[in-house]
Amino acid sequence: MFIPPYASSLGLSTSSGTIIISITNVATIFGQVSVGYLADRFDGYILIFISSFLSNVVVLCIWGFGKTFTAPPFLFSVLLMVFVGGYRVLYCRFATALTNDDGTQAWLYSIFEIQRGVVTILGGFISGPLVSGATGIRGYGFGSYERLILVVGMSMLISSFGGIGWVFRGKVLKYNQLFRSRQSLALWRETLGKS
Repeated sequence: MFIPPYASSLGLSTSSGTIIISITNVATIFGQVSVGYLADRFDGYILIFISSFLSNVVVLCIWGFGKTFTAPPFLFSVLLMVFVGGYRVLYCRFATALTNDDGTQAWLYSIFEIQRGVVTILGGFISGPLVSGATGIRGYGFGSYERLILVVGMSMLISSFGGIGWVFRGKVLKYNQLFRSRQSLALWRETLGKS
């Protein structure tokens, strides 16, 4: 998370950065509980789209254009963690959407968590070179954070495309059923031809 370095770039004190991190952690709890509640009641694809797309909007608009201490860092932290913090709760829904087998669901969940850990570790190495240049009030993303903001925002936008699958869900299922029935028919004909 780049809140402490970003806060120091804005000229804020260490205690202000700590307060922002504390508020971020509370927002994460709220996001996880809220999205978990909604995940039990709504289709996971819709929640994937909403969580990723709104995170994209928060990053590109509030973080990208926010240059003052009073609202944008706090607002950005709270809104981002409500949406991003809740995304992790959807891992169980991802697994259940992919398979009905309990063992495979547990395996998929562990793969999602391992992936998250690897991305967390590599994130610093990848994003470090993206934060460069002079810091200034003018320009998008407070100058040196522009490339990082664009990469994070666009990654979340691309992630939100996975949630659009709910539109095609019925069509894909019908195609898979048709494909399976044609395979069964061909196998049946082949079996009859051999006897």
